[in-house]
Amino acid sequence: MTAAAGANLANTILASDRLFDIAERDTDRLLIVDADRGRFTYGDVAGQVRRLAAALSSRGIGPGDIVILQLPNWAPFLVVHLALTVIGAVTVTLPIVYREKELASVIDLTGARCLVVPAHFHGFGYGAMARGLRQRADGLDLVLLVGDPDAVEEPGIAVYETLMERSWESQGSVPPSPGLGDIAALGFTSGTTGDLKGAVYDTNILHATNSGFIERYGLDENDVIFGCSPLGHAVGFTHALRMTLTIGGRIVLQDRWEPGRALENIAAEKCTFMACATPFLLDLVYHPDLAKQGSLESVRLFLCGGASIPEQLMRDARTALPHTFTSPLWGMTECGGVATCPFDAPDEKLFETDGIACHNMELKVVDGSGDEVPPGADGELMARGDMVTQGYFRQAELTAESFQADGWFRTGDQARMDTDGYIKITGRIKDLIIRGGVNISPAEVESVLFAHPKVANVAIVGMPDERLGERSCAYVVPADGTSLDLGEMQAWMADAGVAKPKWPERIETIDALPMTPSGKVQKFRLREMITERMREEHGV
Repeated sequence: MTAAAGANLANTILASDRLFDIAERDTDRLLIVDADRGRFTYGDVAGQVRRLAAALSSRGIGPGDIVILQLPNWAPFLVVHLALTVIGAVTVTLPIVYREKELASVIDLTGARCLVVPAHFHGFGYGAMARGLRQRADGLDLVLLVGDPDAVEEPGIAVYETLMERSWESQGSVPPSPGLGDIAALGFTSGTTGDLKGAVYDTNILHATNSGFIERYGLDENDVIFGCSPLGHAVGFTHALRMTLTIGGRIVLQDRWEPGRALENIAAEKCTFMACATPFLLDLVYHPDLAKQGSLESVRLFLCGGASIPEQLMRDARTALPHTFTSPLWGMTECGGVATCPFDAPDEKLFETDGIACHNMELKVVDGSGDEVPPGADGELMARGDMVTQGYFRQAELTAESFQADGWFRTGDQARMDTDGYIKITGRIKDLIIRGGVNISPAEVESVLFAHPKVANVAIVGMPDERLGERSCAYVVPADGTSLDLGEMQAWMADAGVAKPKWPERIETIDALPMTPSGKVQKFRLREMITERMREEHGV
């Protein structure tokens, strides 16, 4: 079965043109709230963008040049991206947690000419890292340091605050704006498998990625977006930064995830919309100060994605956030935020599925031969439509593996679709545990265990077994002051009516699950950990 609807790319314009248009009509409309840097109107930001575009152009950065943007959720992130849009350069967004290894790989792959980083952030010296990378990377002509006006400039090293003190915009022209079909940005996947791949966006794709939500939920210029998801990752970049410009709204930035501070910011700025990973929802729903801060009473829409949401968390969110419609969000860097639940979705869809395709997307579930499976059967989820990116930048073989000639993208997610078109993600194809020839979906087991009162978080992975091939191992983050043993866990599975072959046969306690910047569990790391532990135990 295919869930589909028509495309709508009307009113697609460059994000920078949207900025300038609003700034001319309503210069005092508030655009950015940055607790550490101030409040900036559309007029303020338009002036900064014109200045930076002229400054970068004077440094030789122009159409088609690759610029890596690795900044926290600071106001300059928006200014830099929009300035790059003006001059036709390509924005590469990278999570702030990446270090030399990841950046070196991206620089080598893209041939980046410019790297934009904070001088320092959260105790790490990005400036020193960037200087080292520039010395080793051919073609990396410029490093732009942000956040330290006292940083020292030198050949090839510029300081954002110093650069912005000069009226570059009065000293020359900038190149013509790019076309809507030109490459606008590269979104690098966060790497649940450890691989880095750059998905190619043009302006049409970026617009379509948000138009589905706008059509479904009626988002408009009155909405205040809470920008706590990293802007350097797909969710923050598309559904916070770009969404703000698309609707002409306002964005409230938070540069580090602190749930108590998030509650304060949401209440103070009366935020109405947020799209975040599952751990963000978990932290807010179970925060002791939630009720004291109004239980997110201004937030009318909370889209939660990045990883499957345990059913218990969705039900608890309904109670804890009575003013908010909380919906699952399924999507990927390569195909946008494809599926959510509409406002009128029945509770069983809201709590037990990952949504239905937005108006400009199609979804289907196929078997190993590429044929659609019956409703309710598991298979690989495929996506097609206006949100799907152009492929992976300079990675032709990987593009051919995942992006088909007829427009379908192979997601690598295992899923099932019901007769109404709602999907349920049951795991990653590569994460399936095959125990004695029987396929076990980790997501199903994780959802059951998450409801245990002693479990704060959990991930199920396969561990090697000579006789059965694999058995299940549960990595458990215990709730405060508790511990869980294997017998208790298996008794819980039995009480829940889960078939015995699906029960985890080993439990490992861990302080925190290894996560990608988007909130997905890096299961490849957990598999490496349990494999190494078993080698040590068995002396292999």
